[in-house]
Amino acid sequence: MCYQFPAVYKEDGLSIVISPLLALIQDQVQALNDKQIIARTLNSTLSQQEKKLVLGDLMHRQPTTRLLYITPELAATQSFLSIIKKVHQRKLVNYLIIDEAHCVSQWGHDYRPDYLKLGALHDELSNVPCIAVTATASQQVITDIYECLHLRQPVLEFKSSVFRPNLFYDVQFKDLLDDSFHHLCQFIDEIKQNLDTQSLSGIIYCRTRDTCSELATKLTQINKYGSVKSYHAGLTTEKRQQIQSEWMNGVTSIICATISFGMGIDKGNVRFVIHWDMAKSISGYYQESGRAGRDGKQSFCRMYYSVRERDTQLFLINQEINEKNKLADEQKTSMLNGFNSLVQYCEEAK
Repeated sequence: MCYQFPAVYKEDGLSIVISPLLALIQDQVQALNDKQIIARTLNSTLSQQEKKLVLGDLMHRQPTTRLLYITPELAATQSFLSIIKKVHQRKLVNYLIIDEAHCVSQWGHDYRPDYLKLGALHDELSNVPCIAVTATASQQVITDIYECLHLRQPVLEFKSSVFRPNLFYDVQFKDLLDDSFHHLCQFIDEIKQNLDTQSLSGIIYCRTRDTCSELATKLTQINKYGSVKSYHAGLTTEKRQQIQSEWMNGVTSIICATISFGMGIDKGNVRFVIHWDMAKSISGYYQESGRAGRDGKQSFCRMYYSVRERDTQLFLINQEINEKNKLADEQKTSMLNGFNSLVQYCEEAK
């Protein structure tokens, strides 16, 4: 609603949407097209004929495309800049929209270096309003968004509370459970019983690809949760797109995924988000768990916590810090503080 409504409200012209993931782009384009709103995308997965169709429409005297979705990588190329400058010269670009804007900041949990180049695109599109949206942004991230995207006054900033009364959060200590997998199944069963539903949509986040596959296999073997699939970077792009589509359409009920899954996913009836392993930071956990209950109905967010997993995550974070020698001390401190805040939340959970 933050950007699709104003983009469609304008009678003529198009809006450019920068989005970080092809899966997210395809999901939003399909949803808009289903509503008879013409949205298109330019990306590496299109055939030459498909690209020619989109580019031909952009060069038309009055393009039919209302929202054009692209990745930050494409936005940084000279070929795209050349095309969009011609459209802008005809005063046909209504808005420049940066989705998942926290990716612009090295303080953010999903930092993407190509987002740093979007300020140059904003400069090229002089006098075009720029909208930056994200679900999670600390004050440092907000400052970076302003600076990196070259946002100029007047800047209007809209914030909402992180509190969502329909989400129930809890933490379970794996070390104290006799059988953590059985405990997980009981939890899913209780949700089904309390919500009085046969079909249940949920996400289970795991740290590794192997854990995703193993957990999905074990849940499938029980044969009472419907279709359960794993999603991770070890699968082909086509396979990941298929799994995501099946889950979005309700063919697959539960998806066991690494944190590469879910950014920007617009599925309202996700009744639970379970972290089988710890998240990397408190802000990452907020965003991942916040994919539950977007329809406003009762939903559940649970994290399974263990001291061993805590130590493993801390080791990996320190390893990442050591590999990125160019990180400033403040950035290293921010990464550790984000993780330590999550540990504190888990260990002090009532």
